[in-house]
Amino acid sequence: MKISSVIFDMDGVMIDSEPHWAKAQIHALANVDIQITIQTCEQLTRGKRIDEMASI
Repeated sequence: MKISSVIFDMDGVMIDSEPHWAKAQIHALANVDIQITIQTCEQLTRGKRIDEMASI
């Protein structure tokens, strides 16, 4: 099947991806022995731009 178009939902209009993003961050940090709760992760990143998160 040929893909004719792709939709990127970067602002959560179509689906709320923030819980999935938080879980991915927790998993990635655990791989380098950093433990963080989902609450702390959301507090540090929810509603922020990627450049704001990079400065944390």
